[in-house]
Amino acid sequence: MSCQNWWHRLGLVVCIVVSVGFVSGCEFNMDNLRNSSQVKATQSDSEKEIWRVFKFYLAATNEFNFTSVKYSHQHMEIVQQARQNIPLAEFKERDYERLEQELIAARDAGHTHSDLEAATDALLPVLHDIVVAVKELDTYYKEKRYDSDNYAFAHTQLEKLSSLMDVFEPKYDALDTIVKTYHKQEGERLVKLMRNNGQTNGANMAEMMLIYSNIVDHIVEHKSNSDFQWLKEQKEAADGIGAKITAAEAQNRLEQKKLLDKEIEDFIADPRSETEEAVVEQYNEMVSSPMNFALLDSVQKPYVPQEL
Repeated sequence: MSCQNWWHRLGLVVCIVVSVGFVSGCEFNMDNLRNSSQVKATQSDSEKEIWRVFKFYLAATNEFNFTSVKYSHQHMEIVQQARQNIPLAEFKERDYERLEQELIAARDAGHTHSDLEAATDALLPVLHDIVVAVKELDTYYKEKRYDSDNYAFAHTQLEKLSSLMDVFEPKYDALDTIVKTYHKQEGERLVKLMRNNGQTNGANMAEMMLIYSNIVDHIVEHKSNSDFQWLKEQKEAADGIGAKITAAEAQNRLEQKKLLDKEIEDFIADPRSETEEAVVEQYNEMVSSPMNFALLDSVQKPYVPQEL
């Protein structure tokens, strides 16, 4: 895959469980983690320690994927303009440097996931090379060096970036897949905890969001080759669970669910890039609104993500 296609590829925000007890796709970031994860758990709190460390990896990939969606068209335009010898004021791409910093912070946070550590170690060298190459291009354009070499360095550097991206893509995908797998498992564990604690609305909300996460992930991965019958069945399952949620605090989320359902139906009827992007954008819009689990059920000691 060329770097141009990779830059255009949509990322998926799958942040369902966050450190402050909300369902949100945007509030979960590295700055929040640095403020909330300074004290390590004791050995008796091993599960909390595992989740604490994992949140660093989740924050890093979540933020990177989110910016991929939000700025994908701008990134495409920058690359196209650079290839067409347009004198750019600067060369700005996805924040690879921030991703590098956050993954280093994740590695330093603790040693609880050997597979995540191995995937990160495999990714960091090529990621660093990309950071350096992007900075060099940015300096090149800011100093207007294209006036003296007729864009020769730009073309050489773009080819270098293309080769680096061919290496970066599968390594990042491998890391992202591991993060998503752990995150799904944690969501399923949360559903069980809530059900066992009598938090019917909270469990149904978490389970419904897990289904939608799987739906959108499937669409992004398979595009027009998606299993449309499976998508219909999953959406029907989400509808059934959503109908059981009675808490007043959940009504805004349920209204947003209807909008997402329509975008999914439109994609099934006409699977193309525009309808795919509409699904992703509506999903991200839905999860960006905070949802406090503690308010969904009347129990004395509710389980919320903050306690996991």
